[in-house]
Amino acid sequence: MTLGKFDFNNPKHLNPIIDRVVELWSPPTDDMVFRRLYVEAIIRQNAAGNDMQFQLSENGEIRSIAFASRLGEHTPWYGWWQEKFNSLPEEYQKMLSLSRDYLSLMDEKTYRYMDKDDVKLSLFVSVKSGWGKPVLEGAMDFFRSRGFKNLYLWTDCECNVDWYVSRGYELVEEGTYEPFSYDEPYKTYIFKKPCKETVQ
Repeated sequence: MTLGKFDFNNPKHLNPIIDRVVELWSPPTDDMVFRRLYVEAIIRQNAAGNDMQFQLSENGEIRSIAFASRLGEHTPWYGWWQEKFNSLPEEYQKMLSLSRDYLSLMDEKTYRYMDKDDVKLSLFVSVKSGWGKPVLEGAMDFFRSRGFKNLYLWTDCECNVDWYVSRGYELVEEGTYEPFSYDEPYKTYIFKKPCKETVQ
């Protein structure tokens, strides 16, 4: 296995991630082209364009990714986003805007807990079962080598929240995102873990 840097210009990096999460993260529409664009926008918004866009691969095939950001870092993909946004019909523009606003809000809420020597895990996807742990371990080794003290992350009820709880992450905030709360509350969570500990 090889820990390297994720390359957005390489479809062999991007497409497997989109394939893995498109059914989980995209809105309920029959337009698969838009659904893939929607998910790609989420992935790009969670990438800060820094030295912490990790990917784990095996025999040239991507298996998992972990993106992170320092306090106040944001995506450099605004130009890409605006170009795609302008080409969409109004209905799709509204969906994409709602997603962007949600991600931005949760990022800012998480940054409020952080100090300059903390780091935020922005995106974590395992394409193949069993590959999530090693990419996080590699990322945590990097964080410790750079002197980061705490790792923060946010997630929501569409993800496996218990996965983080069982691995020693401390819940620091639980909330509800009203625009996504339809039949029941759409719960959000912010977690914290010291970088000095090894991810289990």
